Formats: sequence, structure tokens, C-alpha cells
Amino acid sequence: MAIEKSPPGRLLRTSYHVLFFSCLPSGDNTKLPSLVVTFYMSLLGCMLTIPFLLRDRGWEKFHLLSGSEWAHIMFLGIFVSGIGYWYWSKALEVLEASKVSMFIYMEPLFTLMAAILLLREKIFFISIMGGIIIIIGVIMVNGQLKYFSWKKR
Repeated sequence: MAIEKSPPGRLLRTSYHVLFFSCLPSGDNTKLPSLVVTFYMSLLGCMLTIPFLLRDRGWEKFHLLSGSEWAHIMFLGIFVSGIGYWYWSKALEVLEASKVSMFIYMEPLFTLMAAILLLREKIFFISIMGGIIIIIGVIMVNGQLKYFSWKKR
């Protein structure tokens, strides 16, 4: 399997997407319930993906997916994209977007835990160290770790 190089603008586009999805559903910008906001954000994401599916004739490859692969897709769609973004919108109703955005860095940690529990993936030392670094970073940004805090005391 060949490793593809990322297009140069991908990182910049990702930053704009995180900004868009953090600020759009925040309580100051909309009075819609978080479930409605999540629905429309998911619908927008689906509509923006369809041209690529059509361009690459992706529907022709659906029959190649196994039952396990369909289950993984369903898990990602329901829990990660559906419930995850709903909770994200709920958090934006009660906290500022800048505070909620800090917790996006916890996503790899929760993904690792889900992969271990649901997919029976192996635990590696580097994964544990990465999780510890993520937790320390989030604590530091929140100003809870006074010795390493970036905030003024």
C-alpha cells in the first residue's frame, strides 16, 4: 500500500473546518437546538461529499465492502459523526467555543480506548505515552496544572 502525500493546503483547510464547526453551532450564533444543528451540519457534510462520490464513481465499489467494514462505517456514522457532534453542539451551548475546542485533542485518546474495547486492538507503550501527553496538554491549557500553566497566576 503506497502512502499518499498530503496536498499542501489540507492542513489549512482542516483548520478552517474546525473553526467553522466550532463557531457555527455555538450558543451565541444560533438559537436552534443542538440536535437540529447537528442534523444540518451532517447534511451539509453529506452534500459536500456527494460530488467526490460521483466524480470517483464510488458507488461501484460498495459491493466490495464486507459486513465488518459496513459495521465500522455505521459505527463512525452513528457514534462519531452523529452522537459525537451532538454532544459537541451541546457543549457549545454552555461553554465558549475556545474552551470546547481544547477538548478536541482528547479525541485520539477516546478513539484509542474504543479501538481497544471494541476492535480488540493491542496497546502499545507509545500510545499510552501519547495519551498521557494529551491529558497533560489539556490540563495545562485549562490552567489546572499551576507549575506548567501558561496563564498568569
